Order: sequence, then structure tokens, then C-alpha cells
Amino acid sequence: MIRSFLDSNAKKTDIFLIKYLNRQSNSSLMPAMKYGSLSGGKKIRSSIIIGAGKIFNIKASKLLNICAAVECIHSYSLIHDDLPCMDNDKMRRGKLSTHMKFGESTAILAGNSLLTLAFEMIVDKNYKIENKSKTELIKALALCSGHTGIAGGQYLDLNFEKKKKKFSDILNMQRKKTGRLFNFCCFAAGVIAKKNIKELNSLSKLGEDIGLLFQLADDVIDFKGTKKLAGKSTKKDQKKGKSTLISLIGYEKAHSFALQLKKNILSKLKKHGKKANDLINTVEFILERNF
Repeated sequence: MIRSFLDSNAKKTDIFLIKYLNRQSNSSLMPAMKYGSLSGGKKIRSSIIIGAGKIFNIKASKLLNICAAVECIHSYSLIHDDLPCMDNDKMRRGKLSTHMKFGESTAILAGNSLLTLAFEMIVDKNYKIENKSKTELIKALALCSGHTGIAGGQYLDLNFEKKKKKFSDILNMQRKKTGRLFNFCCFAAGVIAKKNIKELNSLSKLGEDIGLLFQLADDVIDFKGTKKLAGKSTKKDQKKGKSTLISLIGYEKAHSFALQLKKNILSKLKKHGKKANDLINTVEFILERNF
């Protein structure tokens, strides 16, 4: 059931992305942009957006611009993370990473282009939501993507290598690197539903916790998963001296922390009744694919 929900949302987002990219003015960067953004993946973030939207009776069609924008941001971050100057990953989603396929300079520029394209998707004149909502979404997405979000988190991730950091430092880094974009996913559904500040803050916190859970699950894939499951080489965190909860407190305690985090997330979601079922199942899937 959950796999069909995830597959359906991934397909909808991919179709939207393909159509949007095909409408762009042709450029030499487009092949690398398509390769980096349409190269598989479960597009979990799109399912979080659509699942959060269902809580507020928002149709998926009204959220696809946001889904595609988030996937562009996510793809840009992966393209850059894989570069030799960062995590130096040669494989991504079971195929060559973008810089291995097109070269480093092209990968950097393609990533930059996907980053800016995300904001274009939200302000698109064909996206029929209020301009006030578009402004809110753009500001929030910028905060979640830049130095206070993904980019800042990646900096800390690299800076923490081969250093023993505190529990709180690791959580802060992972919330920025992964959690903030999930934060935006739930926040965005609330903006479309015209929720008040208190409700939006609550949705942001919920999304960020889901993102942290996702990162913890990814750490486990690297720790004990296979190359087939990860779509890239595993056991690299330990080789590089990455600061993770597993490296700090061990697998069993990290597992317990993740289970408690999931319990807290589900407790909040269950207050929304059956409308939250798809989001609940997505959260369950995030952790069950690893632990």
C-alpha cells in the first residue's frame, strides 16, 4: 500500500519535472540537470508534501509545483555533495554521479541551475496560488536551503569529520543538512492550507523531526546496508570519520533514539485521524527500510 503511494507520487512529480524542464529554453546544461534530477530515487520529500496536504484536504495537483521545487533543491544538494571536494561519491542511485558522467564544472553549474529553477517553479504564473503564499514559500525555502539549512549542514558535516562532537552538535548538523528541507515540506502544506503562525511552526517542527529520522535511517544504511540498497558505496561514514549518532553512541542506542523519535512523530500525526494515514505510513516506511 505504502509503496504504491510513494511510487504514484514519484511518478506525478517526475512527469511534472519532465514537462517543466522540457519547456525551458534549451541549454548545454539541460542534459546534466535532467540526469541529476530524474535519476530515480523514491522522492520521499514529495510524498511528505502530498501526505501533509491530505491532512488539510489539499489535492496533489495543487502541490506539484512545490514537490518539483523541493526535488530540484534536493537534487542540487546531492550533485554538489557527491563532488570530489566534498563527499567524493562516484555513484548515486545506482548509477554514475553527475560529476562522473558530465565532469565537475558541469555538475556544479547544473546543481546551481536546479537550485534557482526551484524558485522559478514556485513563482510560475501558471501556479495558481496567492502571491502572499508564494512569497512565504520562497522565503522559507531559501532559509531551508542556504547557510541556515542544507548548505550550512553540509559545511558542518565536512567540518566534523575525524572529530568527536557532542550529541547536540550532531543533531544540529543533521537537522540542518537533512531536517530543514523536510521542515519546509510540512510547512508548505500549511501555507497552502492558510494555517496560522502557531500551526505553521508546529508543522515545521514535525517536518524537521521526520527529516532527522530520515537521516538516522540513512546513517544505518551506510553502517550496515548493502550497495544495492543504498545505490552507492556503503560503510563510507566510518572510513571518513563522519560524526553520526552511531559513531558517538553505537548502533543500539542510536536505534533506540530513532524509535523514540518515530513514536513522538506518530503521536502527533495520529491526532489528525485517518487523514494522516498516508503520512503515518510514509514515516513508518522511512525507518522500516533499514532497522
